[in-house]
Parts: sequence; structure tokens; C-alpha cells
Amino acid sequence: MLKKDKITLVDGLRNELKDVKCFYMFQFGGISVNEDNELRMKIRATGSTYRVVKNRLLAKAAEGTALESLVSGLKQPTVVAYSNEDPVALAKLLTEFGKGREAYFFKGGILEDQVLTEDSFREVATLPSKEELIAKLLYLLQFPIQGLVTALEGIYRQLPVVLKQIADKEN
Repeated sequence: MLKKDKITLVDGLRNELKDVKCFYMFQFGGISVNEDNELRMKIRATGSTYRVVKNRLLAKAAEGTALESLVSGLKQPTVVAYSNEDPVALAKLLTEFGKGREAYFFKGGILEDQVLTEDSFREVATLPSKEELIAKLLYLLQFPIQGLVTALEGIYRQLPVVLKQIADKEN
């Protein structure tokens, strides 16, 4: 790669990384091209980005950002995944892909300016997705109203029965 191409790559990566919501780094190896392409398509479907970047170029791109201390001193091939949309969906996808692959493991990451350890990354991956949280919120908002409607329906359903019982008593 020519020097001007590297400079362009670093500048583009720096622009992408300056405002990311989440940034995850993995060491990868032993992955076939087909598996890698399948993972890329799944990640792209979540609105996230997945890149294999030389450690030196990643460190250069991260200079002056919150990622600088995280990416300095990286060894071994590194793949990065980052997103501005749904950090939980991306973490779930990467965790699922890494199961059973010893050569594919979490190196570090940042979520909303918080440095993630491997344990905290696993916690993020076990959180409910955005859609699940919205569904739960809607259920919680709907539940009291549904209870009120059911109670009011019960009153109207029982009214004829009560009136008939009163009429039968008078006879």
C-alpha cells in the first residue's frame, strides 16, 4: 500500500471513529473467507461497520480520540467493529460468532466512553435488544389501561345479571 493510500485510509478511519457509540476489537484467526464474508453481511445488516485494520494504522487513526489508549500496543491481527446505532445487537452478533472459535476473542472496546473489559462486553451482549426493550415498555404502558378496560367491561357485563336477579327477587 502506498503512503498516500495509508494516509487516506487513516484519515477516513479517524473520521469514522471520532463519534462512534461503541467500538469493539477482536483478535481473529482460523476463519475462512466465507465465514468472514457472512459475518460482514450480518454486521452490515445491523448498521455497523466491520474492518480488518493494521494495528499501526489503527493506532494512528485513534490518535487524539478516546480510543488512543485502548489501541496502543496491540499485537496480533485485529478486527474492529463499531456502530452509532445499536451496540447491543453488534455485541450479540460478535459474541455468537466467536462461540467455539478459540482464535477469535475480545481484545477490548469502548461503549459510550466507558472502557469495556471482557466481562463487561459479555454483559452488554446479554442485554435485551432495542426492539425487546421497546416491546416491554409498550406492554408496561398498556397494562394499566388494559386492566381498566377489563374492569369496566366486567361492570357492563354484570349489570344485566344483577338487574335480572333484582327482578327475580321482586317476583
